[in-house]
Parts: sequence; C-alpha cells; structure tokens
Amino acid sequence: MRRILPVIFLLLVLTSCGRPTPTLTPVSLLPTRPPATPTAAPSPTPMPPTPTATPKPRPTLTATPSPTVEPSPTPPPPTPTPVPVVITPIGRLAEHLGQEVTVEGQVVSTASFSKGFKFTLDDGTGRVVLLMWLNVYDDCRDAHKINLGARVRATGTVGTYENELQIVPDWGRQVRALQAAAPSAPARPIASLTAADEGQRVMIEGTVARIEKGESNVRLFVTDGSGEILVLLWPNIYERVPNREQLDAPGTAVQVVGTVQIYKGTLEVIPALPYDVVVR
Repeated sequence: MRRILPVIFLLLVLTSCGRPTPTLTPVSLLPTRPPATPTAAPSPTPMPPTPTATPKPRPTLTATPSPTVEPSPTPPPPTPTPVPVVITPIGRLAEHLGQEVTVEGQVVSTASFSKGFKFTLDDGTGRVVLLMWLNVYDDCRDAHKINLGARVRATGTVGTYENELQIVPDWGRQVRALQAAAPSAPARPIASLTAADEGQRVMIEGTVARIEKGESNVRLFVTDGSGEILVLLWPNIYERVPNREQLDAPGTAVQVVGTVQIYKGTLEVIPALPYDVVVR
C-alpha cells in the first residue's frame, strides 16, 4: 500500500501541467489497516486447585517393650581338684624327724601344761603326742570337739621331747576333729569318791559353793547335796572355760570332768582341758 500512494501522486502532478488546476477531489485512500494486534492467546482456564488432602494423623504406636533378655548365667569357676592328703602312719614317724607330715588317730589321753595341751593319738600302728601351744589351741576351731575318744587329723613337724615322739602344728587350722569326742567319764556322786579312786577320770555335777582365786591356781568348791569337793583349775584352763565369770556366783550349776587326785590329804578333781568344765 505504501508503494501505490507515491505513484498516484506523481500521475496527478503530470496531468495537471498546463491545464487549469482542477478542483481536487480528495481521493479516499484505502484505510490503512492498523497493524495486526497479536491476539493474545486466551489464558487457559485455571484448573480448580486440587484439594490438598489433609493428612490423617497417624495412630500413635505404643511401643511394645522388647523382652528383657536375661544375661546368660556366668558359669561357676571350675571346682579345683582337691589335692589328696597323704597320711603318714604314726608307726613310721621316726623316719620323718624334722619334716612336716599329716597323721590321723584317736585321742587316748589328754594332759595340760602351763604353755599348752597334749593329746596322745593312736592309729593302730603307734602313738604320738599332739602338742598344741596355747596360741595354736586358741586358733583351733575344733578345740571344743577334741577330747578323749575324738578322732583327729593333725599336720605338724615331727620331733621328740624327753624321748617322746611328738607332732607340733604351727597354727590351729592344721588340727581338725574328724569325729567329736563323746562323754566317756562315769558320773559319780561327790560323796562316793574316795582315795581308792585316785587316778580315775570321773564326772561330777553340782553347784558352786565358793571360789578362791590365787596367783598359781583357782580353787572351785562344788557341792551336789551329798558332799563337797575341790576342783583345781590351773590358769591355762580357767582362763579358757566358757562363761567362767559365772563361777563367781554361788549356786551356779556346773559339770566337771577330771582326774581324782589327793594333795596333802585333800581329795580333789583336776580337769585337763577348758571344755572339761561346763557352766550350766
């Protein structure tokens, strides 16, 4: 369209030369099309929003407690195999002088001295004196069981004293009562005891009449209604009598096992061990 307009204008000029100027009739120009306005693509119809699903609350899970796993019991340590005890026959102890050995035997006699106690053991092959110093005796848990008739196992050093074979433990645990002593002394009324019973082992029962304490011994007088007798207690025995403080009270019931002796015309009973005196 823009090219046609100048051509038309030129023609008009040429035809008008030398001629009267005609009245120009306005030429209607073809309307110029406005430039095409690009048609905007219709906006797509918005899709309705997809409803957001409200998440359902998850059910609260109750945690199931895991079963408690019990620890496997620790196996006990293996029991050590006991070392067999070698028992030396008493009849062969002379071959082991100065050596430590173990013997077993039955107590066939008991005795006391100022620093300890003596028990003669017999196993059928011979006899030996089991010498227990006071500290060893006090350390022995079975001391109350060891008396005439008991069966004893003892470990100690073999030696001799005044040509008497003996075995001497170092501590109380080396002496055990395999079988406790049983009462063997006959019970006697005090009035029945006479000089003819000297050297006999007897048992008396009664109550304390009085007590006399000296530096070298304790003199305990016991009565049973039939008579009264002196019970002589050496310090090493008196100091180890269970419940000895009750002997201070007249009327205390006692049982005494001892050997009948006569000293300066006086009949007396002498216990050999602390457990020969029982305070009732």
